[in-house]
Amino acid sequence: MALAGCTTTQEIRRPDGSTEYQIACGAGLSWNVCYKQANEVCPTGYKTLSEDAGFNRKELRISCPARKRSQQ
Repeated sequence: MALAGCTTTQEIRRPDGSTEYQIACGAGLSWNVCYKQANEVCPTGYKTLSEDAGFNRKELRISCPARKRSQQ
């Protein structure tokens, strides 16, 4: 999978067993780049938990409500 610019996705396992994703995009990139990555991570839809536009990067934290965990 090719990613545009400096975009990274980190999977975060919560203590309750749920999974969240933190998508970091370069500050010079449009939010649309982050949203496109979110759609790739959660192709059946996602819930935005937070958005933060810092000096060096934008961060989008999401969860995939429709996605079932494949591993326990």
